[in-house]
Amino acid sequence: MAFNIAVAGKGGTGKSTLSALMVRYITEELGKPVSAVDADPNASLGSLLGLHVQSTVADIRDDIVEKKVDFSGMSKDRYIEYAIEESIIEKDKFDLLTMGRPEGPKCYCYVNNLLRKYLDKVGTTYPFVVTDNEAGMEHLSRRTTNNIDLLMIVSEPTIVGAMTMQRIIQLADSLPITLRKKICVMNRVPKNGIHENVQQKLDSLGIEIAAILPFDEEVYNAAASGESVFEVSRENALYTKMRDFLQKHLPSSMFEKTVGDC
Repeated sequence: MAFNIAVAGKGGTGKSTLSALMVRYITEELGKPVSAVDADPNASLGSLLGLHVQSTVADIRDDIVEKKVDFSGMSKDRYIEYAIEESIIEKDKFDLLTMGRPEGPKCYCYVNNLLRKYLDKVGTTYPFVVTDNEAGMEHLSRRTTNNIDLLMIVSEPTIVGAMTMQRIIQLADSLPITLRKKICVMNRVPKNGIHENVQQKLDSLGIEIAAILPFDEEVYNAAASGESVFEVSRENALYTKMRDFLQKHLPSSMFEKTVGDC
């Protein structure tokens, strides 16, 4: 079974960048293939991985619900499975599935059930799944993913960020899913560290920060130039911190290369 990593946090915390850096680390340094899932409506993970996304699950879902589809003798189940497979961007070391915008007022239960089955199947064919979620974790709360090994909750070093982090923790605890481990990460921290007021707020909320990740000029400049995270140097400070974080929190068995790995 795949080791499932989900990343959550409010907009602007850099969670998509961290998700992309994880994909890079796992594929390049562990030599393991990754199924990447962009479940954030902003859908920026593809760009950070150097990909151009043309089709999303939201497009498929809306076409089915609004009856815009000619199944051409194909069953609805098979059509949806085929459409999802066609929407996936395949690279040598990772694949990307983009969820797209949130659901509208109509019922999407049927399509979501099929999507859940598809993602469950993915979990048996990849050693890693990395999912970039929105702050509300709709992808998780609708139970299209039921099994999370590591939830990384990302915040920026502000009072608002700390309070948002607490709400995400509470939401994660309330969901009817299997969640084995959750970790809080403070991202884009300035050189002088977390402000004492923010640290006091974190302490009062009982939030322990497992990793402090720096604001990084090279990563910022790459994003400002539209470059992917694969263009960032391997010695980059943020990438190095992410490497240390993953080496600490991924199972040791995941660091063993096997025949057939990328």
